Amino acid sequence: MKLRVPVLYTEKDTFFHRRDPRAKWLLFFSAVGMLYAAPSWPWMVGLALVGLLIAVIAKVSWKWLLVLWLLQLPNFLALVIVPATRDILAGDVQPFDGSLAFGLKLGFAWSAALFVSISLFSTMDIDELTDGLRGLKLPEVVCFTFGYAFLLLYTSLADVFRIVDAMAVKGVSLRTKNPLRFVANLARLMVPVLFTVIRRASTMMAVLEARGFSFTKRPERKVEYKFDFFDSALVACGLLAVGVALSFRFDLLGAVA
Repeated sequence: MKLRVPVLYTEKDTFFHRRDPRAKWLLFFSAVGMLYAAPSWPWMVGLALVGLLIAVIAKVSWKWLLVLWLLQLPNFLALVIVPATRDILAGDVQPFDGSLAFGLKLGFAWSAALFVSISLFSTMDIDELTDGLRGLKLPEVVCFTFGYAFLLLYTSLADVFRIVDAMAVKGVSLRTKNPLRFVANLARLMVPVLFTVIRRASTMMAVLEARGFSFTKRPERKVEYKFDFFDSALVACGLLAVGVALSFRFDLLGAVA
């Protein structure tokens, strides 16, 4: 049976692939901070563009970005179209000062978080992800759990595809244009998937413990990373952007008060 598991990481030689995992994690945390610090929706548009720029430099698959963005497109449209229609019908001459502005900020915030996270995480394999967290001195339970969750996700997806192929052999195909039949077949898939994931999780934990991994013992790094000038510059830019956003936010709150 074919394994058709989509893997986020892509092994390429780009500027962001060569960066220290700790720098990429700090840049990601800065982007998360920007989501809360930004005073208005244009800032979220700028952050989304930064995420797309990282994607271009890191040569991220456009299919990943497009599919994941389309999944949240209905929410984005609801956040924009509904308040915009309400403001137009109410005769609001300044629609971007009300609920539409909030909808735009939230909608573009989701897009920005998606673009930045996918672009950065696609440049780190599972070992780099966990080593980056360990390099930031996070508790081992956090690092282990994060890496374990990624492994479990990929292996569970592989199991799901195997179950889909096995069900197709038995005459139950999920590939159908009939939405009612698709939902009915999907319900049949949930039970075997649930038991498979639970069984896989316990087996993986036993194997990892047998190989010396635990919640408390830090394994030795396979590669020693170096925080160079470019890593420092990326982190500095991220922190500077959050600081500037906070200053604008405080100025705006002061003006309102």
